Amino acid sequence: MSKPHKGPNPPHEEKVTKVSSARKMLIILGVIAIIIAVVYWLREDAGEVSYVPDEMGSEPAFVKEGELYFVDSLSNDTLAHIAIEVADDDAQRQQGLMYRSSMEDSTGMLFIFERARPQTFWMKNTKIPLDIMYVDEDSSIIMIYKSVMPYSEKSVPSYDPALYVVEVNGGFSSRNNIKEGDRISFKLN
Repeated sequence: MSKPHKGPNPPHEEKVTKVSSARKMLIILGVIAIIIAVVYWLREDAGEVSYVPDEMGSEPAFVKEGELYFVDSLSNDTLAHIAIEVADDDAQRQQGLMYRSSMEDSTGMLFIFERARPQTFWMKNTKIPLDIMYVDEDSSIIMIYKSVMPYSEKSVPSYDPALYVVEVNGGFSSRNNIKEGDRISFKLN
């Protein structure tokens, strides 16, 4: 016959409590690890900017991926044409023309979206003034923001659905008489 145990818990219950505490700690640590992994995955999936200038101050180089023509809506004459770099995924669209200290007047960037919807851009980490042109799915320019201020975090919205956005040097649209209602035409390499 065993002797009765004196005290708040029998000896076997104390062991169960210790194991239970260790299990709880492992579960908590596992949940924290899962949360960290999910947050990292969502951050990567959201298209975080993939380029950050190095210590030497290097910046992204222009890569010609096609040509774009600005066409007068009334005469169908070509008003100007530029070599374009294309931003057609989330990471490229997020980076845009950030970190570039200059751009040839004969170049620009074409942003291509999966579907037409109201778009909003800003100039965070963009060193040069830009003309930002919103273009609908019929290739008509629906909104032009001229010489948008570098580094500005103020939103420049399209208001109406846009499938494309064209960014060129500030003042380009005025120098080439490009106006809302004109069209774009482009061909990719």
